[in-house]
Amino acid sequence: MNKKKKKMKTKNNEKKSLRKTISYLFFFIILIFSNCNKDDTQPNCGCDSETKAIINESTQLIGAITYKEQTQSNSYYTNRYWITITDSSCSNCAQHMIVCNEDLITNEILSILNSQTSLNVKFSGELKEVCEKRFDISNISYQLLTLTKIELQ
Repeated sequence: MNKKKKKMKTKNNEKKSLRKTISYLFFFIILIFSNCNKDDTQPNCGCDSETKAIINESTQLIGAITYKEQTQSNSYYTNRYWITITDSSCSNCAQHMIVCNEDLITNEILSILNSQTSLNVKFSGELKEVCEKRFDISNISYQLLTLTKIELQ
């Protein structure tokens, strides 16, 4: 009878030990998966990146908007709307801004799609870094633009 009690105790201890091991294992699995965090760091370029500069409405900046189609010789940020500002006192100076949020562009402006024309627009927005760097002459710059307002001039 004593042997039976010992066997029962041993089996009970084994069951308790197994439960304990499974509990610890389950706890560690939960701990590991609960500590997995999504990488919330902001990209350093692109439309979702940090704003580098702001063009306020009060600036009343006017530029020429065009639609840039892809060609065999040029595929740099194509099939997108671009707003370009040029300096009349500098023939080589240009600031090209590629529009990120085209949904803010009005139907009147959208009518220039696939045409070779440009329209003058007054706009405001946030400038961001392009991911595809283009090394041009120093007086030409390229940025991405998240519009906050745009209107025909």
